[in-house]
Amino acid sequence: MAAVGRSIVDLLNRRFDELLPQGTKRPTAVLAGTVDFDQVNSSPNAVIQYPAISVYCYRVSVDRETRPGWSSVGACDGIPRLPLRMHLLLAAWDSAVESELEILGLTAQILEGDAILTGPLLHPSGDWGPGDAIQVVADDLALDSMSEAFQALTTDYRLSLPYLARVIRLDGARESGGEPVATVALAQGLP
Repeated sequence: MAAVGRSIVDLLNRRFDELLPQGTKRPTAVLAGTVDFDQVNSSPNAVIQYPAISVYCYRVSVDRETRPGWSSVGACDGIPRLPLRMHLLLAAWDSAVESELEILGLTAQILEGDAILTGPLLHPSGDWGPGDAIQVVADDLALDSMSEAFQALTTDYRLSLPYLARVIRLDGARESGGEPVATVALAQGLP
């Protein structure tokens, strides 16, 4: 799952460099955790430095649509697979509201243009197979749910875009077929 987050961050940073003119202060995309929201721009070591876009995974869920199919494949080849979805909040950080809106708009434009990450767009830290792909799509998150998410955090509400990264497949170790069992019957005490 970390490799999925890194893939999204790398994509955003690469596209920011390509799309924004030279000399423009470019935002930096970062993977952020809850503690990072408390330290925004507070020190040179803070993860989130203005201008930035934070990619925060607030929930991981099982992909119920593809799970039955992967279970069937696992039953045939002995490798258990768990398809997951990462629910992300992308928030822009800068000193001016206009800049935050520009950053958020550019981020949405990039993710809509590169909605499927495959091959070289996947971070090398993942154990990717030749056909692996991650789809990054806008998520549907009600305003009250987003407000509840920020109430759980110690930071003030941030204008955010909810996104979903799917289908992330975690593969287990191949289950051994075991050793063949032989039954030996001994006849004892027969006349």
